[in-house]
Amino acid sequence: MAGLADVLEALQRTIEDGELHRRQHLEAEMGSQFGRHVEIGLALREAFEQPELRDKFIRRLKPLRRLIIGNLPAGVQRQGLLPELSPQQRTAMGHRRLDDIPDSELEQWLIDDGRMIYGEFKPHELHHYFTAIAPYVKPGSAMIDLGSGLGKVVLSAALSLPFGSCTGVELLPYRHAMAQQRFDAMLAAGDAALAALPGPPTPDEVVALPYGGHADASHVLRLKERVRFINGDLFDADVSQAGLIFMYCTCFAPLMDRIGEKLARELPQGCLVSTTTFQLRHPAFQEVAHFPSGTVAWTSVYLYVRAGELEGLPPAPASYLYEPPEEQWEAAVREQMAALDAGA
Repeated sequence: MAGLADVLEALQRTIEDGELHRRQHLEAEMGSQFGRHVEIGLALREAFEQPELRDKFIRRLKPLRRLIIGNLPAGVQRQGLLPELSPQQRTAMGHRRLDDIPDSELEQWLIDDGRMIYGEFKPHELHHYFTAIAPYVKPGSAMIDLGSGLGKVVLSAALSLPFGSCTGVELLPYRHAMAQQRFDAMLAAGDAALAALPGPPTPDEVVALPYGGHADASHVLRLKERVRFINGDLFDADVSQAGLIFMYCTCFAPLMDRIGEKLARELPQGCLVSTTTFQLRHPAFQEVAHFPSGTVAWTSVYLYVRAGELEGLPPAPASYLYEPPEEQWEAAVREQMAALDAGA
């Protein structure tokens, strides 16, 4: 007999991958949220692409190479988030050239550039991840995804695990909008599946969850109230009621110490924190589980619990940022410059 299980299945079928989505250019106007980021990024792109400026590009970025994901900043590349503006348009908008941008702004730009790189678990990795963390999830607790992208983890977790609520916090407006659109499509599919049932579900009807356990009818019927997407900075997010913090933070290396400080101050004791690639080094967190690369996902996954009072804890050790040898980094960047000239 058709029932809530069919509705849950219909909801799950709407979940899409986001890795290959069409990126939307950042708003370029000075004074807008990302206007300054666009200005600095286009100055760097100009220096990378113009042969007479390339030595300057190397000289300015070489001391900051520890902050670059790979060899060349993602934002400098043509498939990135920066809009295409002519030199005349940039001049009219008051854009500075690389010579006029101080090192402190370049450093912050590289940190921000990394956090805008999109990444997510592939479907089989997300399945492995949910299988791994399911035993640790407290039914009814709140899950928050910091850097939620197009919302795949939030929507999947809301359906598959017994969270009371699931919230996604995403910095980029277009990704937030796409996540909300996907959620709206999911709700519409759920309404259609409910309408196709021979009768309305009863409040005491239960549904089996994919990773163990059962939930009552509200798990499906109150999905609109249980899921929320917020367009904002993860450092401004309210995490005070969280039961699990999820972060796909493979490109967050320069931010991990700051994130650890925020979570240590603001999370309730007992809250779980899940990270990818990078560990949480703050002493307020105890490692619960470590899933090495190749087990749950292509990269390492860590699970921590917030434990103990902050008072009296030793200072958190600074994270180590990998810095390639100068000659190796420069050779790799110049190779990419040569490939650009060759039209590769």
